Amino acid sequence: MPGVVQTEDPEDWEIGTYGGTWRGTYTEDPKSYNPFSNQDGTHTLVNNLTLDYLFDYDTETQQWEGNLIEDFSIDVYPDQDKLDLNCKLRNGVYWSDGVQMTADDVVWWYKNIDADPEISPVGYQGQFIRMEDGSKKRITIEKTGPLSFRFHFPRIVNEPVLNINTGDIVPRHIWEPVVKQGPKAARQFWGIETPPQELVGNGPFLLEKNVPGERLIFRRNPNYWMKDEEGNTLPYLDRIILTQVPDSNAEILKFQNGEIDSYNLRGQDFATLQPKAAAGEGYSLWYGGLSTGYPSLIFNQNNEALPPEKFTWFSDLRFRRAVSSLIDRKTIINQTINGMAAPLYHFVAEYNRYYNPERATKYHYDPERADELLNEAGFIDRNEDGIREDQEGNDISFSIMTHSQDPILHDYLNIIISDMQNAGINANLEVVDFNVIVDKIMFNFDWDCWLASFSFPTFPEQWYNIWRSDGNLHYWYPKQESPAHEWEKQMDELYESLVYTFDDKTVTDLYDDFQKLVMENLLIAPIFRKYSFAAFTDKWGNINWDTMHSTGDGYRRLYLKEENAESPETVGGTDESEG
Repeated sequence: MPGVVQTEDPEDWEIGTYGGTWRGTYTEDPKSYNPFSNQDGTHTLVNNLTLDYLFDYDTETQQWEGNLIEDFSIDVYPDQDKLDLNCKLRNGVYWSDGVQMTADDVVWWYKNIDADPEISPVGYQGQFIRMEDGSKKRITIEKTGPLSFRFHFPRIVNEPVLNINTGDIVPRHIWEPVVKQGPKAARQFWGIETPPQELVGNGPFLLEKNVPGERLIFRRNPNYWMKDEEGNTLPYLDRIILTQVPDSNAEILKFQNGEIDSYNLRGQDFATLQPKAAAGEGYSLWYGGLSTGYPSLIFNQNNEALPPEKFTWFSDLRFRRAVSSLIDRKTIINQTINGMAAPLYHFVAEYNRYYNPERATKYHYDPERADELLNEAGFIDRNEDGIREDQEGNDISFSIMTHSQDPILHDYLNIIISDMQNAGINANLEVVDFNVIVDKIMFNFDWDCWLASFSFPTFPEQWYNIWRSDGNLHYWYPKQESPAHEWEKQMDELYESLVYTFDDKTVTDLYDDFQKLVMENLLIAPIFRKYSFAAFTDKWGNINWDTMHSTGDGYRRLYLKEENAESPETVGGTDESEG
C-alpha cells in the first residue's frame, strides 16, 4: 500500500552517524525515579532508557540472548531436581559515573534489595520457587569471579532466565550506604526531587532534565557499553526530548504539525494519515504486524459470590460456547476500528514457541449454533417475552462490565449486547471507573461478565497467577483452596508439570494439552487482534519497528540522515534544555 512500509529484517542495521534529537511524548509525570517504586508508566519508561536488562529474548529465534550478560550456561541435575544458571557480565560495562559494573553489583543487589520485601516486593516474590509439597524455596546467588555469578535453583524449571532477568539492578557503591539506613530510606532514594545529575545508570541514555507537566529530556550516555558492527559506541542520538500530552488526540496533532517524530495509530487514524504518507509529505506509516494484546470476554464463576442461578449459567460450558458464537467479531472490527484488526480465537500467539493454531476455539460467530447450545442447556423463552429463562424460570439477564476511560470499548460491547439480545439473552452494559473494576475483580467479586484486555504470554510461566486455581488473578474464581472444577484440577496439574520441566519436547506436549484445555472450556472468549501501525518522520535511519521490536533497538541505533542534520543550536540550544 502506498506510504506504508514494513521491517523485512529487524536486525539489519545501517552504520549511523552521531547527532540528532528524537522527539516523542509521554502522558503523565513520573512520580519517582526509584526503580523499585513501580508507580506509573512514565517511571517505567525512564528506567528502560537508563537501566539495562541482563538478558534479551529474541522473538525471531525464540531464544534468550545476553545483554549485560556476555555468556551464560545452564546445568541441570535431574537426580537432585536442581538447576544452576551460570552468568558472566560483559567486560567493559560501566555505570554512568565511570565505575565498572561487576558481579559484586549483581550479587549485592540480589541479596540486599531484591530480597527485601519492604524495598522490592515484586522482586522478593520472584526469588522463590514453588516446591512439590507446596512450600517455597529461594533461588540463591553465588559470586564465582570478578564478573561471574551463579544462580542456584532449588528445583528444575522450564525458563530459568525468565525467573531472574531484570532491568532494575542498581550500582552498589551508590545504593549500599542508603540501604544500610533501612528500607524506608531505600524506598525514598532517587525520589522525584532528586536532581537528574545524581541518578546513575547503565542504560543508553541518562535523564538530563524533568520539567513537570511539560517535558523530559534525556542525553546520550557516553559510557554505554554497546557498539555497532564497526565498533562505534552506541547510541548515535544526542538527545531524546519527550513532551507531555493529555491524550492521543493531542499527540496526533503534534505529529501532524511536525513537533514529534512518531505516533502509534489508532484504528480511526489510518484514513487520516495514509494519504499524506503516500504523497511523500515527510513521514511514512510502518506496519508492525498484529498486536500483542487483545480484548476478551470473561465470566465470573465464583460460587461463593454469585447468585446461584448466575453461577449455574456461567459455569455451563454450553452457555460460554454459545456466547462465543454470538460475538460477531468481523462486524465489531469493521464498525468500531475501520477494519483494522483480525478476528481472534486463541489466547496464545505465534511468537510463543509452543503455540499451536489447531487449539483455537471453533466457536466462531454462528447464531444458529448459539441457539442450539442455549436450547440444549435449557435456556428457553418459555413465556415468549423475548428473553430466555432457565429451568427455574429465571430470566437470563446479566451485566457486562467495562471501564469508563475508553469509550471505544463501549462500542464493542454494544454490538455484542445487541446480538445477545437478538438471541434472547438480556445483557446490559455496565460502565465503571477502572479502580472500581479492580475492586470488583480482586476483592468483592461482585461482577457478572467483564470485557478484559489481555496480552499474549510469550512463555508458559507467564500468567501463573491467572491459570492456577489458587492464583490471586484467577479471575473467574480466585484463591481457591482446592480446584472447584475438574478442568481446573487438570489445569493445575498441567501447569505444574510444564513450568517445572526443562525438557523442551515434554513441555511442548504439555503446553499443547494446556492450550486445548483452556480453549475447549472457553475460560476467555478472545475477540480480535489489531493491526499495528505507527507513523515515523522520514528523516531517521534504522527505524526497524514492529510489535516485537522497539524503535531503533530501543533508540540505540536511530540516526539522523545527513540531509536532515540539525544545527548545534537545534540540538543543544537553550530553548530545549531550559525550563
